[in-house]
Amino acid sequence: MMPPLTLYTFAASQSSEKIRWALDASGLPYRERRLTPFLHYGAYPHRSAGLGTSLPVLEADGEMIEDSTRILEWLETHRAPFPLIPQDPVLRTAVMRSEARFDHIGPHVVRCMYATLLDDGDLVQRLWSVDAGFIQAAVLRAAFPVLSRLFRRGLGLDAPALLKHSQGVIVRALDELDRMAEDGRPYLVGEALTVADITAAAHLAPLACPDEHPVFSDIEYRDAIAPLVSRWQARPALAWVRELYRLHRRVRPLRVLTQAPSAAQAFRSSRPRRIRPAGRFLAGR
Repeated sequence: MMPPLTLYTFAASQSSEKIRWALDASGLPYRERRLTPFLHYGAYPHRSAGLGTSLPVLEADGEMIEDSTRILEWLETHRAPFPLIPQDPVLRTAVMRSEARFDHIGPHVVRCMYATLLDDGDLVQRLWSVDAGFIQAAVLRAAFPVLSRLFRRGLGLDAPALLKHSQGVIVRALDELDRMAEDGRPYLVGEALTVADITAAAHLAPLACPDEHPVFSDIEYRDAIAPLVSRWQARPALAWVRELYRLHRRVRPLRVLTQAPSAAQAFRSSRPRRIRPAGRFLAGR
């Protein structure tokens, strides 16, 4: 039997959801360690492995693999046959080209998402701290004014030209999925679910808000993102994302709900609730 995999993730990260989904859909057993953004640097051995600080990271067979596409390619090689990447060379090329194309939209969705959300400090803090312990939650709350300014600058949220460019990238991706949906095709390539479909759906989940997503299904999040999403809500592309989640993704409790609440849960319950703790849910395990 193959040794279990360990996946380091952020709850609200599209790339983390992409790999969670790929592992679940392929039936590979793994342990997920959900970390807190900005406070995760010492929580996994990224320095000794020569990695950066981005997630997801897969720990497997004595290796640390960073970057979602590299993780998929590692799984294809080391956990063969990996059902989400076709073995046929022509189909494989088409799938990986589509995967790369939709991977490109991820940062643009993030930019538009936070341009809409970042002024709601309470919501964003909860989005970032759903898996935080008591001390981490307190540190994140205290540091939020500085972190939000750095985050705003890093994403270029005050640059109208960048936001317009990102919206254009999203629209082109939606156009492609609209055409596919109008042709009656359920999948981007071939006749079965592949990493191309998972990549497209995971990166567009912050806009589609599928019921099966552990974070972006939250009603408070949906209300907050509505000013951005309303212009695209009726498009076949977002309906396709929601349908793909409905058909191929499930959510079930991750933790035993009868256990004593953690300090972080007590902290959350003491304030107006916004984001449902994503750490309590895991899709399709």
